[in-house]
Amino acid sequence: MRNVNPFLCKKGYYVTEQHFMDVPGDGYKMVSSTDLRGPFKTLERAQQVFNSMFTIEDWNMGIRGPEHDTQNNGYNTIWYPTVQRGSY
Repeated sequence: MRNVNPFLCKKGYYVTEQHFMDVPGDGYKMVSSTDLRGPFKTLERAQQVFNSMFTIEDWNMGIRGPEHDTQNNGYNTIWYPTVQRGSY
């Protein structure tokens, strides 16, 4: 396991634990993350590994990868869906 700046990721996908806490004056925020598995070459492979490790109730786990525009709406994120499209 390792702690890295997730925004520096330019390629690959990682199964990641997200660490949240109440930040005074700013609310409940993610303050750090720890990569548990990866890198994986494809999002689909990362999703397979994620789903073999965790259930949907593990809300503080996620998949991160290169920054992308979600749904082409102008909002960039490094977080990806943990289930494959059409499987939910």
